[in-house]
Amino acid sequence: MKIAQLVSNFHTVSLTARQAIYSHVAWLTNNLVDARHEVSLFAAGDSDTKAELVSVTSGSLSGAKLPEEIKKHYINLLISKCYSKATDFDIIHSHFNLLTSFYSVLSNIPTVQSIHSPITEDIKPLMLSFKNNKYISFSLAQRKIMPELNWIGNIYHGVDTKIFSFNPKPKDYFLFIGRITEDKGVHLAIKAAKTAGVPLIIAGKSYPTEGYWHEKIEKHIDGKKIQYVGEANFKEKIELYKNAKAVLFPTQYDEAFGLVMIEAMACGTPIVGWKKGSVPEIVADQKTGYVVKSVNEMVQAIKNIDKISRQETRKRAETYFSIEKMVEGYEKIYKRVIEETQYKKQNGNGKH
Repeated sequence: MKIAQLVSNFHTVSLTARQAIYSHVAWLTNNLVDARHEVSLFAAGDSDTKAELVSVTSGSLSGAKLPEEIKKHYINLLISKCYSKATDFDIIHSHFNLLTSFYSVLSNIPTVQSIHSPITEDIKPLMLSFKNNKYISFSLAQRKIMPELNWIGNIYHGVDTKIFSFNPKPKDYFLFIGRITEDKGVHLAIKAAKTAGVPLIIAGKSYPTEGYWHEKIEKHIDGKKIQYVGEANFKEKIELYKNAKAVLFPTQYDEAFGLVMIEAMACGTPIVGWKKGSVPEIVADQKTGYVVKSVNEMVQAIKNIDKISRQETRKRAETYFSIEKMVEGYEKIYKRVIEETQYKKQNGNGKH
């Protein structure tokens, strides 16, 4: 198949990108190339990929000294460039919530869309204008946010289970990893760890200007029981995952997926996650972790963590959340959409 992958040029696409959208696109694109598809990646000019890279900027817009309004124009320019070459492809895979919809409806080449960012209330009326587009969800929970959309498939994220390798003997600490923001529930992880009397390591980017860090997090950091190690790079986070007794995931909003959970599970590390969004889909309760609804339940889960098999946790990651499983899923959807489009064209139902 001839496939275009289209993602914002605001950040750089790479396997080790800190932003989940850009690492996801990197892994998907490279593995599609390895599967012998002809793939073009429309992204920032400094992206690292095995595909043919097409860009309108030499680097990512995030570091460019340009007004925000001009950066938006460069994002639209990239989308326009992709659709100007649409006939070179069998299918276009967009990683934009909305912007590509203004272009895709004008093209005879099918587009499928992955929704990575939260669907806010103000954007819903616009997305309803394109509700018949072809959307792919990352979890069935994601569909509940806008069930009106034409969801044509569900594909869980995947991780490289060779890189995120199994460790049967962790050290004596629990881990929170992710953005240090209130919607991630970091304060709840701290409260649960302190109540249970266990060490907690916190890794992730903090945002002191928001006030949350100063008000609810900083005062608990003592360097012993509660440690903050900053934003971990790719290698550092793998070591943190592998050696943790469990990852605490007290998300306070309906996450579409939660890459942290499957990265940890691939290392054999169980998850203690809040019953929100995709958590109950990813974590097999009482088998590969615990799904909880309160701090008290999280405390009990922490105390019972040794009842969870790290081998079983790893097996679930291999079965449902591997790169191979993910790529196979996208290949099947691409093939189905291409065949349906060709059938409609042959029967006079295509776009004109």
